Amino acid sequence: MRIKDLIAVALGRTKPSVLIKNARILNVFSGKIQHGNIALYGKRIAGIGDYQEGEEVIDLKGMLVVPGLIDAHLHVESSMLSPREFARAVTARGTTTVIADPHEIANVLGLRGIEYMIKATEGIPLNVYIGFPSSVPSTEFETSGARLGVEDMIGFLEKYPTRIISLGEVMNFHGVLNADNDLIGKIELFRHKYKKIDGHSPGLSGRDLDAYIDAFIRSDHESLSVEEAEEKLSKGMQIFIREGSAAKDLEKLLKAVNTTNHMFFSFCTDDRDALDILKQGHVDYMVRRSIEMGTDPVMAIRMATINTARYFGLRSMGAIAPGYKADMLVLEDLETFSVKMVFKDSKVVAIDGKPVEDFKGTYSDIPAALGKINIIDFNAGDLKVRAKGNRRKVRVIRTKRDSLLTDQVLMKVDAEKDLVTSDSDRDICKIVIFDRHKASGFSVGFVQGLGFKRGAVATSIGHDAHNLCVVGYNDADMCLAARVIKNIGGGITVCMNGKVLSKIDLPIAGLMSNSDLFTVADQIRATNDALRKLGCTNGNFLMQLSFIQLAVIPQPVSYTHLTLPTICSV
Repeated sequence: MRIKDLIAVALGRTKPSVLIKNARILNVFSGKIQHGNIALYGKRIAGIGDYQEGEEVIDLKGMLVVPGLIDAHLHVESSMLSPREFARAVTARGTTTVIADPHEIANVLGLRGIEYMIKATEGIPLNVYIGFPSSVPSTEFETSGARLGVEDMIGFLEKYPTRIISLGEVMNFHGVLNADNDLIGKIELFRHKYKKIDGHSPGLSGRDLDAYIDAFIRSDHESLSVEEAEEKLSKGMQIFIREGSAAKDLEKLLKAVNTTNHMFFSFCTDDRDALDILKQGHVDYMVRRSIEMGTDPVMAIRMATINTARYFGLRSMGAIAPGYKADMLVLEDLETFSVKMVFKDSKVVAIDGKPVEDFKGTYSDIPAALGKINIIDFNAGDLKVRAKGNRRKVRVIRTKRDSLLTDQVLMKVDAEKDLVTSDSDRDICKIVIFDRHKASGFSVGFVQGLGFKRGAVATSIGHDAHNLCVVGYNDADMCLAARVIKNIGGGITVCMNGKVLSKIDLPIAGLMSNSDLFTVADQIRATNDALRKLGCTNGNFLMQLSFIQLAVIPQPVSYTHLTLPTICSV
């Protein structure tokens, strides 16, 4: 598209390719709703006014038009959907642009995984910008499937200069504060390319926060309280309010938003699974819920559109105005924020929550399976934990509902014949982490708070190294669950009394399914039903389980992969 062609349409000398008539248009700049017609040409908005003719005419009969929604930070892998199926799901709910950090698949497959994500989303009706993973591995305490340094980033920046928009969340804030040469080198590379540096700094404040921001890190999605968000905002950070499947910060952090500061807030989903997308929505859910909680609708929509576009320098997104991309949503009203129609690049791509076109994309050779599960041989006897002398205290990972945070606690445990066992009455079960990349071994520990009482659950989703995690009360069931995941090439399974109750196949790096949204959602429902048979009362069990290994959220509990299990006691 040439600029002079767009000018000709704006001046009425050329017919728009699409004319949207009788619309009420939310202006995110003025905060007002204006009545008029929208002239579209190519992928852009040529003008707004009294245009009367177009090659195609769509009469909205007074319905409301708002900009397409933008997710400031997410991991496609956490949806358990392939990139294209994820795009189909969220575009139908009004998300037209996402900033995706593929550090999950990068920790499994390295550059091959990142390139897969880029190619899989090339040419589809969703703007997918990439935050190049900064932490592969996320810490030195993990065994991941790859290691990416500055030298790996240079070539990708040159190959995909427009798709790579930022350095992905800098989770290793300890590395920043200690001026780690490799990490600082990555930051220097991206800042000299005028790319954003995304943050991840839970709990940082005072001088530590100042030092972290000194590394040109200007955003954060990990604020734990209103006070933390306000301090980060006061020091120049863009605050991404997160509402995922496990970490739910929207209700808490909205209390920090007001009319004088809301332009420095954005919305992100971070980690949201397929079932939640299907049941509740995506960024549209955050807008709708914010309005229900009393946030001014214009402020809520700005946080989901223009605020994020301006932070990332997306000059033609986030608004309905001349020269902007024609990414728009049609609503009946602001209060219910029910998306009736979605325009992407001037085309209608969804009506009433259903896609109207195929999401084939540019590349036709996207694989249906990628990577494999590689673990050491083992048996149930290898999972036993022996007590040391008369000492009966062990370190236990304590989880928290609706949070990624874990605590390290010392707890007295029962021991039979010098074997430390699980305790369902206190919600303490055994946890085993297998190195799934190099089969170097496994480690055994205990975790409290998952909210189930029998059987075993295994998953190949384990942020951020994505090693194979098994939790349970029965060593035989735990062995069965681990072997099921190995045999299917990655996924999630629930086992009890020697039987497999459910499984979700995730053949794409052990993280994503090659099935459609509805199939994956049904599999998640079936798995939730199976978890209830295990006595599970935790509605976010699967997402919470996937974060137990995460070493970059306080309080991290380090583990060492060993061929024989050990236990710490005092």
